[in-house]
Amino acid sequence: MQHDGSRPKTARIAAGTFAAVIREYQRGPTFAALAQSTQRIYNDVLRIAEREEALGGLGVTVIRPALVQAFLDGLAETPGRQKIARTALAAVQKFALVRDLLPYPIMTGTYTVSTDGGHEPWSFDQVQLAERHARPDLAQVVTLAVHTGQRGSDIVRMRWSDIEEQDGRQGINVIQQKTGHRLWVPFTAELSATLTTWERNPPFFLILKPNRTPYTREHLSWHWNEERDTNPALVPLSEAGLVIHGLRATAVVRARKAGATVLEIASMFGMTEPTVARYSRLADQRDMAMAAVHRLDRTASERVREQTQQTSFKTRA
Repeated sequence: MQHDGSRPKTARIAAGTFAAVIREYQRGPTFAALAQSTQRIYNDVLRIAEREEALGGLGVTVIRPALVQAFLDGLAETPGRQKIARTALAAVQKFALVRDLLPYPIMTGTYTVSTDGGHEPWSFDQVQLAERHARPDLAQVVTLAVHTGQRGSDIVRMRWSDIEEQDGRQGINVIQQKTGHRLWVPFTAELSATLTTWERNPPFFLILKPNRTPYTREHLSWHWNEERDTNPALVPLSEAGLVIHGLRATAVVRARKAGATVLEIASMFGMTEPTVARYSRLADQRDMAMAAVHRLDRTASERVREQTQQTSFKTRA
């Protein structure tokens, strides 16, 4: 393999794990034949994938498309990296299958989010369904995401000590992992009331149960996908393929429907105005469509009324 100096020393990797398969691919002729620039970008995502808490710790008889998709969902906040990860993992699969390093395909049906649209927002009914019937810790994830508009990578790092009150309003201080931006996200009255009912497990808001360790972003996708697809009460969410990242768009849609401007929403959630406009496109389109159809209905009613009046006048004449 060509050396590009990008891989640090890592812990010993167990035989029979997917991390070992990744390493075999990186030592093989297929990887060596790639341009060094391609090797670098593949190494970037494969280094994430081979972590024990990601895909690397899974045995080759355990890893399956659903787990790979959960890993890809965990990269949804960086669509470019997500697409590269899927391409790189598909290359690993192709290399491994013909060498009996994998017993079956692991990429079947996996997909990535479109870079121009992002994951579709959840409807308000879908949010309520998850809050009422999902596992309690995951229901809390949904609540936090839809009220704060933050990425999953920022939600899992929220601490109780990050809450700060300003002008009588509770909010939370966030340093966005992707952008490095510092912001204070004000809580809605509904969220403040809800938080008083939650069990406090300092330091983090979210504790992975039953082992009570903090969530990672990868854990979040895995556990949500598993809950969504195995909980009978969440079948509508499973059929819709809803993922946590879609709640970021839901937060924007809720604020937009409440009358907040694009600039106000961007300031509250720490988004760019183009991002807010993109996320709110469905709410705006539906509102405009409803306005148009109401106008058409009024026009049709007025036309019928005019025809009735004309007929009545002719009859009297």
